Amino acid sequence: MVTRNRALNLALILLALYIPLALMPVTLVQAAPTYVVNQEWVQIWINKDGSIDIQYNITLTYTSEAEGIVTVGMPKGGFQILSVQDLSNVSLHREDVSGGDFYGIDVYLKKPIVINKPYTFLIYAVVPDMVSQDWTNLGNLGMRFYPTTFPSASGSIGNVRVAIVLPEGVKIGDNIKYLTGVPFDNVFTDENNLVVVYWEQSNWPVAKEFWVGVSFRSIWFYVYIGAAVLGAAVLIIIVFTRFRKAKYEKPRIAVEALGAARGLTAVEAAVVLDLKPVRALTMILFGLLLKRIVMVTATDPLIKIQRLERPADEPAPPLRYYEIDYLKALEPDGNLNEMILAKTYLELRDTVDLKLRGFSRADTVNYYRSIVNKAWDQLTQAGTPELKGDAVDQNIEWLLADDRFDEKFRVALPPDIIIYPRPGWWWYWHGPHFPPGQTPVPPTTPTEAKPIPGQDFANNIVLGLQNASNNMVKNVQDFTNRLIPAQTVTARERSVRSGSSCVCACAHCACACACVSCACACAHGGAR
Repeated sequence: MVTRNRALNLALILLALYIPLALMPVTLVQAAPTYVVNQEWVQIWINKDGSIDIQYNITLTYTSEAEGIVTVGMPKGGFQILSVQDLSNVSLHREDVSGGDFYGIDVYLKKPIVINKPYTFLIYAVVPDMVSQDWTNLGNLGMRFYPTTFPSASGSIGNVRVAIVLPEGVKIGDNIKYLTGVPFDNVFTDENNLVVVYWEQSNWPVAKEFWVGVSFRSIWFYVYIGAAVLGAAVLIIIVFTRFRKAKYEKPRIAVEALGAARGLTAVEAAVVLDLKPVRALTMILFGLLLKRIVMVTATDPLIKIQRLERPADEPAPPLRYYEIDYLKALEPDGNLNEMILAKTYLELRDTVDLKLRGFSRADTVNYYRSIVNKAWDQLTQAGTPELKGDAVDQNIEWLLADDRFDEKFRVALPPDIIIYPRPGWWWYWHGPHFPPGQTPVPPTTPTEAKPIPGQDFANNIVLGLQNASNNMVKNVQDFTNRLIPAQTVTARERSVRSGSSCVCACAHCACACACVSCACACAHGGAR
């Protein structure tokens, strides 16, 4: 009996201890995601103002469930992110997460996240004040840099590459030196005749810093300093010789020694040629029509646009930065968001201004006027309807860059010319070229195309262009006025470098450079 009572008492005591534990909330701790870094490629362009453009190319693979958020450090404060994209040119959401002594962004990968699928994303950024004098190599400039480390990744980074493109004017043999004890793996000139220094490592430890650096001799730095000194001297003379009050204007020093800036698109040339903002936006729309990305579904009272789905086996054509921005303005109902359109134009204008730095604006204007004039010459001199059709098809974007397009197009297509609109002229059949209720049906073959007098053909396109420009926004004048205050906004430091496959990420600032500037971000990168 005594034993039974003791056993009962022990059971009651254990039960009393267990019940509170059972009622306590249970917190589930989610394990950190696991991932591997397949590649980390970095390409840096050193600019003449001491800033650098960076193109980041990172591929990683999640090996467990994850949110798909990658933190990428930036070399220093004041950076500007120009774009974040995947390999399909789809823009990825990013957030600036800088704080304290950390500078960087979070990149949100496309969902859903698939385990064991490689994800590649590209970041284009500009970072100011990254180059300085190299006191260990007198007469040289230099910079040091290391790509990001990923301490939380598994294994090692499969492949690390760093390419630094030196400024124009630097030649192989111009006292180019490596700075960090890591010799160049290669020194060569690229397709633009610019010198490139290059390093590469395979199976690099995820937490180890891969320090690289370059020192080079460049006359432009001293020319720039000399111009600044000369400008300051001139300014002092003006101050001391003019005592009357005058409206203050911030002094600027500009050296235009490179002639015309070539390589602009027709839309960018339209900005140089000072076309109205809504006209430049209309040209962007025509470019999207040419690429069969959108179609126009209405033009009155406001233009409406529908984005088109492409067949799975048909790759999407690459989009330019202003086309990507324009598509962001497209709302689900087909209308265009005017605030985003305004931002699109401002980004376009600022990028063009940056591309013209160091070039003669007057020479650039004359150069693109000559291109537009050649397009008109080709159209007017075409002797047959077929040749005129070829000229229209090949030059429509450049023809639109003329502020006198309306009258010139009618002159170039006289009434006695018969035009057969071609089935492949997507910009014609699906653009804003016809009044409501008169939308044409494109022929399936060239032989089914119905002839149209050249003057009617010209009138349709001219009226369509006018409708698109006038009806893209509710009030053209108000829209234009909205752009005026924004002209004081600081322009983006550099336009996106395109056509390259090298990119970078940086992190973990633990450096002190006595000789040249350091390109080291102040936190480790990582993924979750």
